[in-house]
Amino acid sequence: MVTQPEDQGRDVVENAGADRPLLGERWRALSRRARVTIAVSSGAVVLGAVLGYVAATRPPPPPPDPVAATTVRITGVQLPQGSSLDFGVTIRIASASAVTLTGSRHGYDGFLQTRPVPAAALPPGRALVLHTRLNVYCQLPLPPPGTPLLFVTVRNTRREGRAPVVPTAAQTAAIDDAVARICLH
Repeated sequence: MVTQPEDQGRDVVENAGADRPLLGERWRALSRRARVTIAVSSGAVVLGAVLGYVAATRPPPPPPDPVAATTVRITGVQLPQGSSLDFGVTIRIASASAVTLTGSRHGYDGFLQTRPVPAAALPPGRALVLHTRLNVYCQLPLPPPGTPLLFVTVRNTRREGRAPVVPTAAQTAAIDDAVARICLH
């Protein structure tokens, strides 16, 4: 029977860097100022990364309400030509966000009949000038001042809405004059 020498029964593991200090020992060996600087710098980097991630993955804000972002006003009222039963109205539409003009509707059933307004895309910050004609039915009373004459239908990715077109006092007087000229014939 062969017997092993005494030292050969144990496993000997040699660690080349055994005399190096561990990470905790190195950290404690640093000055207080160096530890604070490293901790604050690491915290700032982590906070910046988290804020960058939140900003990059945040969904875009929804578009504004199309009616709230759109301004519609009458810029001109044309008197009727000869014995025609209609008169022209020029409308200026501007929007702070991208909207699509999808049509128009009269404000008073039976009094006015509008001719269709063509659909058009309206980029933000741009204005669109439309000319439409209004047919008058003389047997009905005039609408009261300060109320919408027309409604312009605008749409964006959020929803569709109707923007009112309210004539000013001078425009109301011009519309009354146009209706009086039509109804006298």
